[in-house]
Amino acid sequence: MLFKRKKRLNPLQFLGEFIKPWSAWKRSFIYIKHRILRLPYSTHSISLGLAAGCVVSWTPVFGFHILQCYVFCKIFRASFMAALLGTLFGNPWTFPILLSTSYLVGNIFIVHTGLENYILLKTGEDVLQDESLAISAFLPMLFGGYIMALLTFPFFYYAFYSFIQGARKAKKTVGVVGGKVHDLTHRHTHRDKSHKEEKK
Repeated sequence: MLFKRKKRLNPLQFLGEFIKPWSAWKRSFIYIKHRILRLPYSTHSISLGLAAGCVVSWTPVFGFHILQCYVFCKIFRASFMAALLGTLFGNPWTFPILLSTSYLVGNIFIVHTGLENYILLKTGEDVLQDESLAISAFLPMLFGGYIMALLTFPFFYYAFYSFIQGARKAKKTVGVVGGKVHDLTHRHTHRDKSHKEEKK
């Protein structure tokens, strides 16, 4: 298993890492960073995929996040592997923040657009005031989730694009410098050998 610990954590250490998972996040971030930079796609394609994977996490349609990413990647020719990595943005620690934000945004949208009255007119029931939490919370989160996805997509895209472009340029620079150092060392060694052979 990738990034498996050499030494197993005892139950107390495991509980502590679960409550304060910063070390685990750091290891996960390093792993994801390497995976992203090794993807054989253009910077644009990878950035689109990562952004798509991140923004679907705003929506409450669990089980359909990956399907939405697949459709998006097919339409816009984005990297599906990058999109899968992007969906890690939605996790047990971030979902409460993401979904509560979507719910608030969705509520504001429904009230200010008069959509609440439209739903009441079409269904004959005030579903937004329904006693069922699944119904009364789902619709605002659904609307708010897609609104937040549209609003944050440009931010995620340009952030990932800048990061990947910079990392790839740095990698190329290191590769070129490393190649020059190797060539100089090789030439110097070759000259020394030639000089010794001439003396003999």
